[in-house]
Amino acid sequence: MPHPILTSAIVCELDVIASRQRARQIAAHCGFGSHDQARIATVVSELARNAFSYAVGGRVAFSLGVRGARQMLEVVVDDTGPGISDLDALLARAGESHHLAGSGLLAARRFMDSCDITTGSSGTRIVLVKLLPLASPAVTALELARDLAGVAMPSNVALSEAHHQNRELTDALAALQERQDELVEVSRRLEQTNARVEELNRLLNEKAASLMSADRQKNEFLSMLSHELRGPLSAAAMAAHLLKKNPGASTQTIGLGELINRQVGHMNRLVEDLLDVSRISRGLISIVKAPVDLRDVVNAAVEQIMPAAQRKGQRVELALPPAPCAVEGDATRLVQVIGNLLGNAIRYTGHGGHISLSLAQREGNCALQVADNGQGIAPELIPHLFDLYMQAEPSSERQHGGLGLGLALVKSLVALHGGTVTAASDGVGRGSRFDISLPLLQLQAAPAPTQAMSTA
Repeated sequence: MPHPILTSAIVCELDVIASRQRARQIAAHCGFGSHDQARIATVVSELARNAFSYAVGGRVAFSLGVRGARQMLEVVVDDTGPGISDLDALLARAGESHHLAGSGLLAARRFMDSCDITTGSSGTRIVLVKLLPLASPAVTALELARDLAGVAMPSNVALSEAHHQNRELTDALAALQERQDELVEVSRRLEQTNARVEELNRLLNEKAASLMSADRQKNEFLSMLSHELRGPLSAAAMAAHLLKKNPGASTQTIGLGELINRQVGHMNRLVEDLLDVSRISRGLISIVKAPVDLRDVVNAAVEQIMPAAQRKGQRVELALPPAPCAVEGDATRLVQVIGNLLGNAIRYTGHGGHISLSLAQREGNCALQVADNGQGIAPELIPHLFDLYMQAEPSSERQHGGLGLGLALVKSLVALHGGTVTAASDGVGRGSRFDISLPLLQLQAAPAPTQAMSTA
């Protein structure tokens, strides 16, 4: 059963202010911090103001009791007014601050541990409970009453000033409450947004897993297809060779054999490109590095592509340095790199065109350039030129063969050698240039013979 501390009548405006002051004093003696003191004082003064404004008076009673193992401060505000009409509907709208800001009920329900309201035609009774802080020492109602008896109330002037401050604090509290409600709504929307983002992330992860699986299956298919094509191509190449070597073959038969042989060679290159793309995509491609003179690599690559250049009446001009241009690399793969660049130049340069290949040492690197006066490259295509399956001409205007794998392989193989490759063009119809830079191999010079020193 609660033990009374203090009961105050509310018959005028100053009694409302006094109830606030007493509530703060009691809260301080109970061990509440300044923040809770302000909250308890605000709740009591607002409910006291309601009793004065709507019921023309009432009273505020403070008591000390126990709930469970903890002490509690109990505040009872009652009046003999007409009661609160539609209380249930009013409390149901407690989340809307503008409905309860003037009544004090919102502050009571938010700031106190419990708030019980009984209302009717004979008046309203509001019972508030606030548990004392766990760290506060035990107190008795008699001690609190005795301590309060020695504390004088402020003068009327001070109470009047406190009244103005009370109103300002109340307005500030209402504004803060509205802001809190806005933050609660923003928090709710953020939670909804986070839920949607989480769902999108889940869908994206599923899509990424599906794409990775599809890419893996694609690479496995390309590898299988390339291996399966090798058998028929080998048979076709053998048949073309036998046609050419047949002593009794007519000129037409020999020509058809050569045609078949060229097309089989083209198909073999496509199959090898597909295999290399599959290996690179799966990280299975390997290179065997050794000291290599790029001059020998260039000559080997030019020897491979010369028949195709001669068929189109193109002139291939070489500019090689007199001294070795040594790099550490895989000679076979480097021949493939230069051969792909020269093959592209031949493919995209018209009959009678000019192709140049230059090699030089520059700033610790071997710099190789393949240039032509062919159809050139549109500026918007250059950033994507080394992507897989990228063609240097729109699909609707394609006049040349190929799968768009050559330059992607060039970039990957050059990167495996620690180098870079770039493309440039002055525009459509104005030729193109491809520059490769590979680290120059620093060959150690043989040690000079030493002379023995004799002593006299």
